[in-house]
Amino acid sequence: MGLKQLSDFILEQGKYAIIMLVVYLASKNFAKSKVVQIISAFVGGAIAYFFLNDPEKVFGGMGTIIEKLFGG
Repeated sequence: MGLKQLSDFILEQGKYAIIMLVVYLASKNFAKSKVVQIISAFVGGAIAYFFLNDPEKVFGGMGTIIEKLFGG
């Protein structure tokens, strides 16, 4: 591997590293918002209530989705 190929590789991979860092920092700061925490608490509570209320329906729905994905 020559110096040109190494330079191209570093520049290409560095671009992806910067994009991942920006997305990580944005999501980290967004998650600190009180509104996001409140919404996620409601969504988590709704999912827990739905799951505890009728787990067979939840697993049946998940099974249907997996069956469609894998063509079963």
